[in-house]
Amino acid sequence: MAEPRIERRLAAILAADVVGYSRLMGADELGTFERIRAHRKELFEPEIARHRGRIFKLMGDGLLAEFGSVVDAVNCAVALQRSMLQRNNGISGEQRIDVRIGINLGDVILEDEDRHGDTINLTARLQQLARASGVCVSDKVRIEVQGKVDIEFENGGEQRLKNIAQPTRIFHWQPEGVTPPVTAHARSEGIRDGITASGGAKPTLALSPLEVLAGDPQADSVAAGVNEAVASSLANLTGISLVTAPGEASYHVLGSVQTSGPRFRITMKLLDQRSKKQFWSERFDGDIATTFDALDNLAFRICSALRYEIYERETERSRLRSLEEQTNEELMGQAGHILLNSRRSDYERSVMLIDLVVKRDPNNFMALAIRAWGAMVEVVCGYREVSPADSKIALEFARKAIELNGRSDFAHMVYGLILLYLRRDLDAALRQARRSLELNPNYALAIDLQGMAMMYSGDAEAGLRESKRALDANPRFPANNWFMDNLSIGNFLRQDYATAIEWARRSDHIHGEIPRCLLLLITCCTQAGAVAEAKREVDRLMQACPDFRIRDLRRWPFLKEQDWTRLTGGLAQAGLPS
Repeated sequence: MAEPRIERRLAAILAADVVGYSRLMGADELGTFERIRAHRKELFEPEIARHRGRIFKLMGDGLLAEFGSVVDAVNCAVALQRSMLQRNNGISGEQRIDVRIGINLGDVILEDEDRHGDTINLTARLQQLARASGVCVSDKVRIEVQGKVDIEFENGGEQRLKNIAQPTRIFHWQPEGVTPPVTAHARSEGIRDGITASGGAKPTLALSPLEVLAGDPQADSVAAGVNEAVASSLANLTGISLVTAPGEASYHVLGSVQTSGPRFRITMKLLDQRSKKQFWSERFDGDIATTFDALDNLAFRICSALRYEIYERETERSRLRSLEEQTNEELMGQAGHILLNSRRSDYERSVMLIDLVVKRDPNNFMALAIRAWGAMVEVVCGYREVSPADSKIALEFARKAIELNGRSDFAHMVYGLILLYLRRDLDAALRQARRSLELNPNYALAIDLQGMAMMYSGDAEAGLRESKRALDANPRFPANNWFMDNLSIGNFLRQDYATAIEWARRSDHIHGEIPRCLLLLITCCTQAGAVAEAKREVDRLMQACPDFRIRDLRRWPFLKEQDWTRLTGGLAQAGLPS
């Protein structure tokens, strides 16, 4: 019996959805529904029909449309976004409906009025990558419409997309008035590359296969395994785009592997493609007969080092230009770097930098997450309860960041910290940590958050393992003192005061005068019987915080009340005023 014939045809597919749909519906379900329906009836349906397109699927927050001409599809998307910008003029953030659009070109499977296939799947991924009020297209679309449409695309580099086998080169467009204007040089090029883009493009990174030195056959399998593990980890990094062509990348990673008996050594180098200079190199050693877990851990250490070396480099570079000249990514990099370094005196500058980004782009999920994190200054550097105003900012901005991008490891980590310290909801914090690690298994801050939630819940041993793993990832990570503080807390819970003091001392050596660390030193020294040492730390704390009183101390999120009583009791015995 003959197989039923599957009918296919070439089509341009347009996917559109509403940015922050869950947040808008949660705030005003009926009003949001009516506004979205009005936009669809008054703008989207007639505009798509005018460009000879057909809507074949409606969802609550979006639609899919088919066009016979990719030029028509792109012109339609441009008209829609320009019209939406006008319709949103003067409307507040809570009432505003922002749309993002993805367009792809390829074969589709026909089933009655519906359409299926890989082309549809890739279009949905492109729509998710599109910026608010913007359009994201595949390279195939860009090639087909070049010279036939009156817009200029920005090169977003090659992206590894979920459930898409091959890397996909993407291109962005937004109407004027949404992003800072493109420079004259970039406009003359028509398409901006990942190195010179000034509209807030993330730094791009290319990874070359490891070179096997001296033709060592033992090293071949090691090189192949490490290449695969590192590439997989790099693809999950927030704030950095992995591309395949070194000539199109901001940074280029090179490396080599050699063996000696049962051991191997990998040397990694990081080059700045703009200056053509190497600015970082590090060695990583291991056993040839390594397990998958050990291989994953090696990739974790390599990727953690690369991530923060690039952030450091980008931060240094951006400081050379005025704030007005800096991209959103550069401003966010500086703000995040300030937060990681735990210098309370710099926090106002961090808030100022992020507020600039939020003013430019109110739906920038990364900026909102960083701002939520910045509202936690009393948690990171202070001792008092977070103010009601900062608590409100932290919770609202963190939730909105996740609604805008539920696949951000950073946003879930920040929300988990807020749930841990502001709500003292240990189970919810642990869920956020695990969600962050599902998205990026090699995220040191999420690993440490998981460790903290475990420790405060009563499982100090498991929590200590996680915080130690986070600390071991990168010896140069600027927030390692956080991890050391948490190792001190875990050992305090185990009543191993000597080890708790050792970790607190190491943290204090990195960033002195932070109340949390001094409080750990005071109570652990008291519990260990080192009274004179405890009193010296009391003097230091009172010099840094002359108005300190135990009654003002923020309640740490211990599940067991006796652990909190033991901590505050040690402080009182050392002579801190109550």
